[in-house]
Amino acid sequence: MITKIMYQKIQYFKQKGLTKSEIVKEMGLNFKTVSKYYQMSEPGFYQYLEEVRSRTKAFDALRDSILEVYRENGFRRLPKAAVYDYLEEVCGKLPGSERTFRKYIQYLEESGQIEFKATKRIYTPVPELPFGKQLQIDFGQTKTRSGMKLFIFAAVLSASRYKYCAVQGRPFNTTDLIHHLLDCFSYIDGRPKELVIDQDRVMVVSENKGDIIYTQDFSTFIEEMELKMFVCRKAEPESKGKSRISSSL
Repeated sequence: MITKIMYQKIQYFKQKGLTKSEIVKEMGLNFKTVSKYYQMSEPGFYQYLEEVRSRTKAFDALRDSILEVYRENGFRRLPKAAVYDYLEEVCGKLPGSERTFRKYIQYLEESGQIEFKATKRIYTPVPELPFGKQLQIDFGQTKTRSGMKLFIFAAVLSASRYKYCAVQGRPFNTTDLIHHLLDCFSYIDGRPKELVIDQDRVMVVSENKGDIIYTQDFSTFIEEMELKMFVCRKAEPESKGKSRISSSL
């Protein structure tokens, strides 16, 4: 669900002659959302808004409990799924689905009943590392003009910023990764002491209470190569690179 102001913006751009795709780029919304509200009349939007609000008000009976959870956490933006699970554990069966709960939190915010504090992340530079100590690796994708999809393996030495790149025409598997790493070590004429990686399925099976579980082949490889690993946190790309998050306020 979008706000009244966002709906009005979509309609304004529509009247100006912008296409749906152009509005998507202008507003940063997805195409499905823009298409939905592009066709909706103003009376239809207000009727839809009332229907949504009446559905979300199923959680009104738990309003005080919900606000108390956020109050105890300094009115920070918490994962809604986690709040939903906590309320279910404390209060028993809830009056609506997790999706309805998300809309209710949005309703509380839009109506001014809850105001979240802005969070500010503090970054600190990573101390300069000695040459050859650390190699960062990552994967990417691109398309050629003909539409062919290419899969990219990229590596960079943290100190010298010396780079290596390899491209192939299919998704990577663990064997591909090992071959590219060996080629990379040959190219840079040495082997780093530490690899910095994401929690990619090619290398990592899962994370069990903070312990990283590698795929069997990759685990054997890093053991034979005597490599130390620095694995970035899930959904936290900023934990990798020349500066990392030191805290959140």
